[in-house]
Amino acid sequence: MKAIVTGGSRGIGLEISNMLAAKGFDVHVLSRTRIESLPTKTVSWIADIADYEQTLDVVKQIGPVDVLINNAGQMNTKTARDYRLEEIHHSLNVNLINAVRLSVHLAEQMAANGGGRIVSLGSIAGQIGHPDIWYGISKAGLANAMRSLARTFGAHGVIANTVAPGPVETDMMKNAPEERKARLKAVTINQRFCTAAEVARTVCWLATDAPAYINGEVFDMNNGSNYR
Repeated sequence: MKAIVTGGSRGIGLEISNMLAAKGFDVHVLSRTRIESLPTKTVSWIADIADYEQTLDVVKQIGPVDVLINNAGQMNTKTARDYRLEEIHHSLNVNLINAVRLSVHLAEQMAANGGGRIVSLGSIAGQIGHPDIWYGISKAGLANAMRSLARTFGAHGVIANTVAPGPVETDMMKNAPEERKARLKAVTINQRFCTAAEVARTVCWLATDAPAYINGEVFDMNNGSNYR
């Protein structure tokens, strides 16, 4: 079994990569920098998802896979007014456009080979809005894209789902102002953030053992802060 994890060099992506390797997958991690210390059965590739042609070249070298995890993403501390046009394009390319292009490319291969699974990292930001407007837009679009893939390729064994966490305890969140972190925790049931390991376990379940009938779904992980 073979899996690709984009943005798998740290945080949630690294947790996912390690868990899939422990399940016996040959894991191919795509990131902007090479990872020196990796578990057995894990290979590091340099690929920036913002550069689709570079990413596609690497994916072609890896060959057909059984699982794709769209984890690479970028969130900025900019408001809508702060964004320059080139920054909008870069954010959308990383978070949405190239992730969808890669998913379509691999979904076609999976369908031809009898099936496979795609899991994308969404966000609560795609449901309730976010100060980084383009981040929120991209996460909403990514969830919609997974549903489109499920409808298009599901009959051929391709399963595509989205995991949409609220704030997660990562290096990115550690740098947030304490007042903002306290406010975000206060609206959860357990007064805490999700952990990277909790997200990774959910993603890996969807990528491996989840029933095939679960397809095109969005799994919220926000501990009651946004019931739907």
